Amino acid sequence: MRYQVMALMAVLGVALQPAHAEKDTARHGHHHHHHHHHDGPWGARSAGGDPLFPAPECHAYVAYDRDMVLPGYILPTAAAPRTCIPFTSVRAHKPAGYRGDFYVDNFTDEKLRKRWEHCEHDKDCRKRVYDQVVKRHPPNKEYGLADPRGRFLLGKIDEKGGETDLAQVRRPGFFAQAPYREPIAAIDGDTYVVEFAAPLEAYERLHTHMTGDVRIRGWYMRGAGIPDGKGGRKRALIVMNGGGGDRVTAIDDPGDVAYSVDPKTGLTLPNDDWPNGRTGVQGERFWRQTWYRLQQAGFDVLAMDRRGVGISGGYSDTNTLQQGHDLLAIIAQLRTGDGMRALGPDGTVSRGAEAATAVRGGPSGTGLPVFFMGSSRGTMSSGWAMTINYDKDCSYDLAQITCRPPVEDKTVKGAILVADFSSGAGYLEGETSPKDDSRGPGRDRGLFIGGIEEKNNIVFFPSSAILHGMAKWPSAFFARGLWCYADGLEGEIASYSRVHGLKELDVVRGPHPFETWPESEKERIRDRIIAYATSVVLGRTSIPGQRRWTTMKDLVATSSDVWEPSTRPTQVP
Repeated sequence: MRYQVMALMAVLGVALQPAHAEKDTARHGHHHHHHHHHDGPWGARSAGGDPLFPAPECHAYVAYDRDMVLPGYILPTAAAPRTCIPFTSVRAHKPAGYRGDFYVDNFTDEKLRKRWEHCEHDKDCRKRVYDQVVKRHPPNKEYGLADPRGRFLLGKIDEKGGETDLAQVRRPGFFAQAPYREPIAAIDGDTYVVEFAAPLEAYERLHTHMTGDVRIRGWYMRGAGIPDGKGGRKRALIVMNGGGGDRVTAIDDPGDVAYSVDPKTGLTLPNDDWPNGRTGVQGERFWRQTWYRLQQAGFDVLAMDRRGVGISGGYSDTNTLQQGHDLLAIIAQLRTGDGMRALGPDGTVSRGAEAATAVRGGPSGTGLPVFFMGSSRGTMSSGWAMTINYDKDCSYDLAQITCRPPVEDKTVKGAILVADFSSGAGYLEGETSPKDDSRGPGRDRGLFIGGIEEKNNIVFFPSSAILHGMAKWPSAFFARGLWCYADGLEGEIASYSRVHGLKELDVVRGPHPFETWPESEKERIRDRIIAYATSVVLGRTSIPGQRRWTTMKDLVATSSDVWEPSTRPTQVP
């Protein structure tokens, strides 16, 4: 494996060099790209010399899920006194002398739509980008799934809108049995199956001419409140919106893994084809473990399936702007009960205000303090919910973009973003993979955003609109794999930097999906989320136990000395 990686690096024209060869590195840095329409992500920054973003000092190969060489910083680790710790890095750099907010102003929905219109007039560009738009065409592939075993594994139910039998929904207690043995089974008695009414979204109205509404469902796990240090407890709610593949009640056999390594090439082969006979969604158990930890810390947790998948109704599952609206509507419904149903652990179904009271365990009118928590695609919907609530409410999924004032729901206290897309299209990383490039998040992300808005009235990946409003957010928590494909590391720093209230950014030596991070790191991030949200709810002025950093190299150095196992540390001479 080691030999194959070295051979691969040689083929790519990348040498492992000591730090004094940095200038040479900058010159050769982008040889492994399949496209050369930019000057490479490495070394371009060193000319500007921003002290907060030191130029990369080395290169290192990462396996899952990049299988490529990335820029890095030289830092001491258990592996070697001089280890290259890699990260994804931003592709687009602010031109010298540029005045203004480069990463916001150049990546607005309006500008991305204009770029798509230019692309449409170029046959090759149109084909390349439109193929990606078509791949994301509603509905999700599970919409028409008839195979009973597959439906069972995913937790699918017989959908009848507001008349759906909520007793069909798999409960936490199911997961007590072997081979699952999931801790969440212990809180079955605190768990309600909840349902919320939501409107059709733009694609469903304009392209399929559907009528009626959509029902969004999930588990509401009631907590006992966060100890306030004075003998009392304060209740607060964390609303979890999962990643693209996440399904709240899907079966996850612990014998299944996210990827395998090809013994011939050393390349990682993702296991993407679920359900597979015994697993509905690989990795879902790690999220259920997270919700359990949050509930045990005292938080109420609402884990929901977005519209169009899992136990929720609806046709289209890709409009993250609409899903942001859904989040705000759901927390309002938890106060009023409008359009809500709940099935209690005792089997009682309640509707309306009664449902809101049952779930809350008392009067629901004032609403709990709320955090929107997202993973991957769920960071898009959570980011949109924060944007609509604090910045502005714009119709990016309609032909004519019009904006209204923000909702300003005062119960919303912050966002918890894991594997985060909030920095937007401007912070796209330079090191995209062929898989990314074929399905939207890759090098054509900006064109894809413009195309899917114009063609399908769908907002999927965010423009710069979320980033634009982050200075108005009251608080935020971010956790990210260093070689995440959602953005360059500079993008996550930009998102973090714009928030003025309590905030934390943690990085892990791993890829995009939280599910694949080392177990000790998943546990550390759960601990940090609890520390952050507790500090916000209790009105603290700081978050205890944060790792301090100033520059991007300092931030990389805060990562724990543990690596996602497919990537071996690269030593620098």
